[in-house]
Amino acid sequence: MSEKFQNINYDLDKLPTMPVVAAQMIELINSPNTSADQLARVIAKDPAVSARVLKIANSSFYSMSRQVTSLSTAIVILGERALKNLVLAASMRGMHQSFGRVEQILWEDSMVCALGSRFLARKLLLADAEEAFMAGLFRHIGKVVINNQDADTKQLILEMVTSENRDLADRERKSFGATHAEIGAAVLECWQLSEVLSLVALHHFDVNLSGIEDQDVIKMICLVNIASEFPAIFGILGKPQAVDLAALPGAKALHLDADRLAELLEEFCSVFEENREEFLA
Repeated sequence: MSEKFQNINYDLDKLPTMPVVAAQMIELINSPNTSADQLARVIAKDPAVSARVLKIANSSFYSMSRQVTSLSTAIVILGERALKNLVLAASMRGMHQSFGRVEQILWEDSMVCALGSRFLARKLLLADAEEAFMAGLFRHIGKVVINNQDADTKQLILEMVTSENRDLADRERKSFGATHAEIGAAVLECWQLSEVLSLVALHHFDVNLSGIEDQDVIKMICLVNIASEFPAIFGILGKPQAVDLAALPGAKALHLDADRLAELLEEFCSVFEENREEFLA
């Protein structure tokens, strides 16, 4: 753990380990001699993860030319990086110690943001699409950790899950010793994932770019800042909300106007609604 997270008061010993299947699968992908069959055997250890991977692989979002019925085929067609993301996404659903309304919102919120981030990255050619998926997926991992460890503060957690504002950040610090963004960044660093993902988790809401010189990191933070509003638009957090995407700091930093954003949202909406069951089942 780097020194930048040592000043938060949250008990870092509480940070979870990466889900077993995801950790094993990443280790295999990083090995130069791993075969598709080996990867498939690891994923098959968790039937729920396997089913979700195949469902999403067969969605029009991934533009499969034929029905994918086996994990090894999905690996060959999707590619290892896309597969890693789908396994991480499917594994995240199992990180919750219980599964009720709050957990369902957290899961769907993460998936919609991940898919939206990937979509924007591909359409705007501003970032790697698969890395954008991961950045969107993990931006609220701190909320998952807090919900697992501090479930006795249910009302604050419910507010934290369904909204995000500066006043709430102050209440998080008072209740937990750190904000969900700070805790999330610490988790991702603990898991030894890329610094980009940690910085996105830390700044996806405030888009505080001071001190960040890497333009790729800046673009990723801005893309996820925009995609973070997609769950609210699609009613994941309650009733569907109208959001002025052009007013978001990420949109301003990327110089995206209201017309272009409306066009992108309409296209994503079409794909999402067509595949909603596969994405969120």
